[in-house]
Amino acid sequence: MAVLLATMTLLVGVQIAGRFIFSYSIFWSDELTRFLLVWVSFLGISVGVRRAAHPAIDSLVRALPTRWASAVSAVAVALSVTFFCIMVAYGGSLVLHTWPQYSSSLGIRMGIPYLAVPVSGVLMTLHAFAAGFRSTPPEVRKEGAWID
Repeated sequence: MAVLLATMTLLVGVQIAGRFIFSYSIFWSDELTRFLLVWVSFLGISVGVRRAAHPAIDSLVRALPTRWASAVSAVAVALSVTFFCIMVAYGGSLVLHTWPQYSSSLGIRMGIPYLAVPVSGVLMTLHAFAAGFRSTPPEVRKEGAWID
């Protein structure tokens, strides 16, 4: 992700300098920056799942006894995994449907930017399974303390 962000920053900086200083525009930089942003966004979402950094309303879980809290957490993980699997399936379908198309500036297959959806879905599924198998009860967890 750091390399993608650095590439985006460099491209935008060069594009701005080229437009205002040299009166020249790199025609493909906007498209590449957009595609990199898609990849950074989806990979960032999977990192958020790994770190349990996404917003959650856990008032109910914290108010429940440990046994019930664990059950509710397990249901939440199961629902998340279900959503992530659907994301992989539909993202894969999107990639297959857009693979024959080419981007206008770069000339790459449009399936490549859309590949971020199923790839991040797989990563999020793995991270959600890992979170589901952790044995620390929810009320003992401190923010980020249960991450390896």
